[in-house]
Amino acid sequence: MPMTKANPSPANTQESDIYLAVALARGLRTLHLLAEARTPLPLAEISRRLNLTRGVAFRLVHTLEVEGYIERVDQVPNYRPAAKVMSLGFSYLRTLGLPELARVELEQLRSTAAASVHLAVLDKREVVYVSRLPAKEGGVDYLEIGDRSPAHASAIGLAMLSQLSSTELNALFEPDALVTTGTDIDLPDLLDQLSEIQRKGYASSVGALHPNVLAIAAPILDAAGMLAGAVSITTLEPDAQSNEPLLSGYVIAAARQISEKLGFTTSP
Repeated sequence: MPMTKANPSPANTQESDIYLAVALARGLRTLHLLAEARTPLPLAEISRRLNLTRGVAFRLVHTLEVEGYIERVDQVPNYRPAAKVMSLGFSYLRTLGLPELARVELEQLRSTAAASVHLAVLDKREVVYVSRLPAKEGGVDYLEIGDRSPAHASAIGLAMLSQLSSTELNALFEPDALVTTGTDIDLPDLLDQLSEIQRKGYASSVGALHPNVLAIAAPILDAAGMLAGAVSITTLEPDAQSNEPLLSGYVIAAARQISEKLGFTTSP
């Protein structure tokens, strides 16, 4: 019987791979570690978990911080992924087809809420709509796939902004004034509003982008607990506002189910 050649071990393969960019590989592992950690990590812990010397770990962390992919959260310092990492995630999700991945949940939400349904992602200060399912009867749908709107001026945008840190929000909005529905809003007021949205788990608005339309939205998170998008319903039903507690429950459940498909879990 002919002998088959054994597959080389990963270590041997790595040692013999003259094209491997070791520093890049270590940098990517550092990003992955911080994304999976869920909580910021100090340099010593990064060094220990990646089995690197403190000097090597420091150079990796310093480079990633300078390039904007990670950030310090206190004076110790501890490190976590920064806003720039989200742009990589959005590109990846678009490649995979987030609208198709979420289609079952979007259709179920349209049915249970009897409303139009939208899926969107955040692009800096703007909401970008990537999927829409008009209500089967009596709904309202005035948005098209690819449409954009100011993130702070709609429920679906506020739901996504509520998942960003104050550092990320300052980077997005300062020093410009915010304007929504004709009224100036400064960043402290926005932060208060977003804090309440985060507490409730959803955002709602009436007439923000279209007169008399009630919109309810909830954020979608990925496996690292970072923002991946948001889902919303829009309706003109007269009793919709009084039914907000019920409708918001439908939206939150849909967002949670989509998040779980992306690998998000609430377990510690």
